[in-house]
Amino acid sequence: MNGRNCQRCSNTPWVRRANQFLRNNRANPGYSAHIATIEFLLSDDDGHCGINHRTPIESIRGHLNDQDIEMSREEFQNQVLTELKRQGIVATLVYPGRNGGVFIPCSQGEVRQVVKQVIRRVVQLLTNLEGIRGETRVQEMIARVRRSAERTSRELREL
Repeated sequence: MNGRNCQRCSNTPWVRRANQFLRNNRANPGYSAHIATIEFLLSDDDGHCGINHRTPIESIRGHLNDQDIEMSREEFQNQVLTELKRQGIVATLVYPGRNGGVFIPCSQGEVRQVVKQVIRRVVQLLTNLEGIRGETRVQEMIARVRRSAERTSRELREL
């Protein structure tokens, strides 16, 4: 079932978890969108394993619609993607336009790249909040969390 791009990383923990999820949940109607999403990521054309083979959320939603599974973008993100991320199956890069997308990781380096992007986003959001914080206790908390996120970001660069 693994498309060509997934063959090269079929023994990684992420592809193994994806296949295990399929085996454990295929008969559960509550997971039909999850199952269809994983099948799409593993087998659509050449597969969407590896950061360079990520696919837009809208492509996955189109596949779900073809399977008579209709969900809004928000429902898909909150009900399906969140669960698959928590299960350690998929990762997402959140960039505008074509640069963002969903994929099954093939290496720790790819996971590290996603973590770095998330931390950069958190630092930026906290920096943006500093302008509206005023002279409150929240100011100190925001600064403390931002410094911690910046430290973590520097540590990740060293890995």
